Amino acid sequence: MPEETTAAVRDPAEAKKDFKKAALRVGLFMLIVFVLRYAGKYIMLAVDGAVGESMTYTPRYILQLTISALFLQVMPAVIGAFMFGWLGKGGTGLKVHYKVPKSNTRAIGNFPAIYGTAAVVNIVTLIVIYFIQQKVDLTRKLNTVTTAFEGDIWSALFMFFMLVVIAPVFEEFVYRGILMDALKPYGNGLAIFTTGILFGLAHANFQQIFYTAVIGIFLGYIANVTGSIFSTTILHAMVNGISGIMVLLMSTNGVQEFILRGNTDTVPDGDMIWLAVFGIYMVSVLILMLTGFISGIAKIKQIKKYKVPKVFPEIGNGRKVLMLVTAIPSVIALLMIIDTVFGISAGIIGS
Repeated sequence: MPEETTAAVRDPAEAKKDFKKAALRVGLFMLIVFVLRYAGKYIMLAVDGAVGESMTYTPRYILQLTISALFLQVMPAVIGAFMFGWLGKGGTGLKVHYKVPKSNTRAIGNFPAIYGTAAVVNIVTLIVIYFIQQKVDLTRKLNTVTTAFEGDIWSALFMFFMLVVIAPVFEEFVYRGILMDALKPYGNGLAIFTTGILFGLAHANFQQIFYTAVIGIFLGYIANVTGSIFSTTILHAMVNGISGIMVLLMSTNGVQEFILRGNTDTVPDGDMIWLAVFGIYMVSVLILMLTGFISGIAKIKQIKKYKVPKVFPEIGNGRKVLMLVTAIPSVIALLMIIDTVFGISAGIIGS
């Protein structure tokens, strides 16, 4: 995505000072995001310990997801909205950011490409993890979202709601909304790639970082082209919906029996229909992944042909990235990301 200079050049020292302020604010926000993640983790453990055996699996699972959403999505969105001037006195309001773009249908049509490309990156990541884990244990992660699903239909429905409604609405608001809006004055390309990578890092476990970053970059490009986060919120919900439907199917006895025991003989006859639906669904997802990946590669080639205006030419993109990464709040946030991904403090506390 090459850039052409269209804006008047200002004093370099003044430009550096201006961008440094933006870098500090973005770094401080990401630091807050990870402080909230740590807080959510240990509050969840405290609540779960207090509840103990007095609460059955389903309400405990729903409680965990609620705490997770509060600290990982809702609170960062509210704090970010005030930090970056979207709410409060003199706030820009929300209506303008959620306008339905004229190209909404075309934007939604990018779903196969987004999902397919991200899914292939996820598979590659899983292969890399398999070989890395021969030397390093990456399974200990500070992740406030439970990784295994063993619940009933009510747990599955609540998880589906979190995946398809809560996560897309609040995460798009944060990453394709307030953060992109804060960085766009310094270059569209910088804003798209930086917020995409931050979106990946915010998921804070080795497996999810890479494919969510790919999703974030795709969605960032669409948000930039459409000038709205309406389409990206829908696309985000559709991508998460693939996993959400899988969770719903995994809540059925037939699918659970097959996954746990790997043998159809243990599946009751009345539940075979769900196993068949699950099989058809997984084949459909595989086809979507393969065709979407091909489409994604084609779209990436098309994007590279476009030239976007370089609106802040006084500082090169490499210098901007360095200033973002080396801001003191960013350094602390990066250390927290490393700790989160590799489970350093969690391992020390648990030992």
